[in-house]
Amino acid sequence: MKNLILLFLLFAGYQSIAQTTIISGTVSNDKGQPVRYAFVQDDQTKDAAYTDSTGAFSLKATPTSKLAINCKGYSDAAVDVAGHTTFQVTLKTDPGVSNHAGGTVIDEAFKTNSGYNVSSAVADWGATIGNTRDVVGSRFLFTKWVPGYIIKVNGSSAQDPHFLFNYDKIKGDLYYNNDGTVTIADKNVVKGFVLISPHDQPVAFERMTGISNDLYSIVLSSGSKYKIYKLIKTKYIPSDYKTDGVMSTGNKYDEYDDDYTYYVMNMKTLAFQPLQLKKKAIKDAFSTEGDKLNSFMNDHSSDKIDDDYLEALGNAMNQ
Repeated sequence: MKNLILLFLLFAGYQSIAQTTIISGTVSNDKGQPVRYAFVQDDQTKDAAYTDSTGAFSLKATPTSKLAINCKGYSDAAVDVAGHTTFQVTLKTDPGVSNHAGGTVIDEAFKTNSGYNVSSAVADWGATIGNTRDVVGSRFLFTKWVPGYIIKVNGSSAQDPHFLFNYDKIKGDLYYNNDGTVTIADKNVVKGFVLISPHDQPVAFERMTGISNDLYSIVLSSGSKYKIYKLIKTKYIPSDYKTDGVMSTGNKYDEYDDDYTYYVMNMKTLAFQPLQLKKKAIKDAFSTEGDKLNSFMNDHSSDKIDDDYLEALGNAMNQ
C-alpha cells in the first residue's frame, strides 16, 4: 500500500511530536470482512489515512494517542494506542448512522461560487465521462468521485464519510459531492487536500501562490529542507476535423491536454525553482547537497526520472 502514510507535515502549521512511531492495522466489519475507505486519524499527531481494499492502514502516532475511525454505514470507533504498534479494529454495521461529525466543518470551507455555474461544470463532466463524442483525456483528475479530506489555511483538517471529491484540472477547483449536491471549495479557506485514488493511492495537493494563484499543486515530497511540487495545467482542445470528401485534416475528437511543471521549494529561503526532469537540472537544484546527491544519483542511475524518482529524491535530500 504505497505511501498510504498521509503526513500533515505536507502543509504549513504542522508541528512535530516527540516519540512518534509508525503504527499499522486492519479494519473489518462485524462479519469479518475488510472495510475499505475507513478514515483513521490520530488525535495527537493529526496524521490520517484511509484503509485500502484489504482494510489495511498505516500512520504516525504517539504511544498515548487515541485513534478515531469512521466510515459510511458504520458506527464510529475509537482505539487507544497504549504503546501498541499493530491493531485490528472492528466496526459495527449501522446503515442508519449519519456520521456527520465533520460535515459542518467541511460545509464552512465550501461555497457555491455565484460567478461559476456548478451545474454546467458537472454537466460537462458527465458528458465527458459519457463519451457523447470521442474525447481524449479528462478535465477532472479522476473519472469518479473519490474519498478525501481537506486542510484549512489554519492547518486544521476536516473529513466526512458522506462527502466525495474530485479536482478540476482546468479551473483548479476542488469539488465535493454530498449525496448528489455538488459544491466548489473556497480557495481562501482550503489550503490543501488529500484525495484517495481508485487504486488506494493518496494524492496530496497544496495551494502555493508562488507557483500558481488559481491551481493547486501536487506535493510529491515534503520535509524540513525541501518540498517538491508538480503542477498540472490542462487545456481543452476541441475537435478541428475538416474534410472536402477527398482530403481531411485535424482530429475527430475533443482533447484535454495535460502539461506538467515541477518545482523545488527551499524551506529555509522559501524560494521556488522550476525543475526539469533532467540530471543536470536536478544537480543544479540540489547543488548544496554534494555527496548525498551524488550517492542518490549513483544508486538510481538506471531509473527513469519521473514522479516516483522525484519523490524518492526529495525524501533522500530531506534526511
